[in-house]
Amino acid sequence: YFHIEQMAIKVFGCLLKCSTEFEMFKLIHKPMSVLHRHLDVTKKNSTSAIIDEKYHYELVQDISTDERYFHTEFSEHPLPLSDVIVLINIATFIKEHKWYEMLNHLEISSKGEHFILYQYTDNNIYPTIISSALIQTTSNKHDWLFFDNFFQNTKWKPNLNADGLLSLSHATSMSPLARSQFVDKSGTEIENDLFYSILDKTRACEAIRLTISGEKSKANYHLYLAQKGLAMALKDSGRDVVFTIIEKPAMVLFYKAMNL
Repeated sequence: YFHIEQMAIKVFGCLLKCSTEFEMFKLIHKPMSVLHRHLDVTKKNSTSAIIDEKYHYELVQDISTDERYFHTEFSEHPLPLSDVIVLINIATFIKEHKWYEMLNHLEISSKGEHFILYQYTDNNIYPTIISSALIQTTSNKHDWLFFDNFFQNTKWKPNLNADGLLSLSHATSMSPLARSQFVDKSGTEIENDLFYSILDKTRACEAIRLTISGEKSKANYHLYLAQKGLAMALKDSGRDVVFTIIEKPAMVLFYKAMNL
C-alpha cells in the first residue's frame, strides 16, 4: 500500500486525483462481455418530450433498471444510463471542480429518479446525454443535501420578497406565508419553515447534481435547455416546489430574472 501511495502521488500529485481517475477508468473499461450485453438492442422511450425540435427530456424513475445505452464526451463507446450519469458526475463535479467529498457517495448517482436531457445525432444510433439531475422525494428528506449543514452559512442573507412568498403560496398547496413570520430567523429555520408549510409533501422534491456536458460552445444554451426541461418535467409529474442547490452564477441570475 505504501508503494501504491507513492506511485499515486508521483503520477497524479495526490491520492484523491488518483482515486478519481481510477473510478472513471473502472466505468469506461468494464469487461466487454458486460458492457456490450445489450448493445445490439436499441431501446427508445416513446414517452419522452421534445424540446427545441431535437432535444429529448424525461424523468426516469430508477436509472439502475434502465437498459438503454448513451454516449457521453467522456467515453469513446456508449455506456448504460446509470454508468453514464456516474461518469459525468465524476468528470464534472469531482475532476473539474475538485469536490472529492463525492467519492464516498457515488452510489447516489447510480440509482433512483433522475432527469435526463439527450440528443440523437445522425452518426450514432445511441443518443448523447446532455444533462442529468438527481431527483429526491420527501420520503428520504433525511438524505437531502439542501438541509445538510455543509450547505449552510450564517452570513447568507435570505431574500424574503413579499411578492415571491405570495406567489409561492398561490402556486402550491402551501399554508399562507407572510414575511413577518420569517423575521429574525436563521436561514436554516426559514428553509425548514418553508418545507413544513407544504401541505402535500408528495408535490415537493429536491433536484441536485445538475450536470451539463457536450460542446463547450453550447454550454450556456444547454444549461438553459436543461433548466427549462427540468422545470417542465417536474411540473408535469405533479411537483410544485423544488428545493435545489445552485453554484453557477448564471443559473442564479436566470432564476432571478424570472422571479415574477
